[in-house]
Amino acid sequence: MELEWDEDKRQDALVNRGLDFADFVYVDRDSLRTWPDLRRDYEEARFISYGYLDDRLHTFCWTPRGNRIRIISMRKANERECKRYDEGKDPRHA
Repeated sequence: MELEWDEDKRQDALVNRGLDFADFVYVDRDSLRTWPDLRRDYEEARFISYGYLDDRLHTFCWTPRGNRIRIISMRKANERECKRYDEGKDPRHA
C-alpha cells in the first residue's frame, strides 16, 4: 500500500499531536473499522477509519487516490469514540 499526504499537514500532526502519517502502515488491520465521511461534499470519496496503533485507538481521515491512500488527518480517538468503538457502534455518532 502506497501512502501520500500533504507534508505541511504531516508536520502539523507531528508537532501538535506527536503523530506521523507514515505510521498508518503500522495500524492493526484487524482492528480497523471504516465509514464513508458524509459530513459534506468533498468532491471526492473520503473515509473515516478507527484503528489501533501502539495499543491506542486512533482516528484517520483519508481518501483513495488511484492505487494510493492519501492521509488527510490523524489523531488519537477521544473518550466517546473509544467507548462507541468498544460497543461495536459507529464512533462518529452519539
